[in-house]
Amino acid sequence: MRQSTEEVAMTSTHPAQSPIGHPAWKRLVPAGIVIVSALVVAGGAKVAFELGSTMMLSIASVGAWMMLCLGLAYAGVRLRPGVGGALLVGFGIGALLVLVFGGMQMLA
Repeated sequence: MRQSTEEVAMTSTHPAQSPIGHPAWKRLVPAGIVIVSALVVAGGAKVAFELGSTMMLSIASVGAWMMLCLGLAYAGVRLRPGVGGALLVGFGIGALLVLVFGGMQMLA
């Protein structure tokens, strides 16, 4: 059965239907990146603080770890802008965790 030229023209000019919205897992990926990067920043700072033998070495180690994490988050922004924002937010949350828990540990 042959299609008429009208039918062929109609089917070839209609764009394909694109799905509306994103799958649920695609919306949760940035939130997961934020949580994981915050935990990496805070956990690494805790390890760096514990490895230092003196208070000044501990603070310097935590500072070096934070600088490394900030550099990696910035590199993520430059390489993958869609994911980089989540990395920077995760770094910020991790830095706040380090400040809060580090301050509580210094006061105790």
